[in-house]
Amino acid sequence: MLTAPAARKLFGAGWSDEARRMVAQFRATYDDWAGDSAFAQLLEQLRQGSPEFVAWWEAHEVRGTASGRKILNHPKQGLLQFDYSSFQANDDPSLKLVIYTPV
Repeated sequence: MLTAPAARKLFGAGWSDEARRMVAQFRATYDDWAGDSAFAQLLEQLRQGSPEFVAWWEAHEVRGTASGRKILNHPKQGLLQFDYSSFQANDDPSLKLVIYTPV
């Protein structure tokens, strides 16, 4: 989402809003994974590969799981719209389920 140019094309004009939302959700998991070396490595890769990530990460915005609509500009199928809902397990916050439904 943040380091692949294809993601920017796929999300089109909505890329910035969607990427910022994902960074805020990523930050919401920070406390759970801050001591994990793989998490620290991913954080460093994102800092190196995306100036937007650096700015958004430093803003300290936190968002939980959500629902909404995503609009994708698929290279072969054109514009695709999906409603989505996210669910998080109560017993294990690292488990999440996201359901996408075509509009």
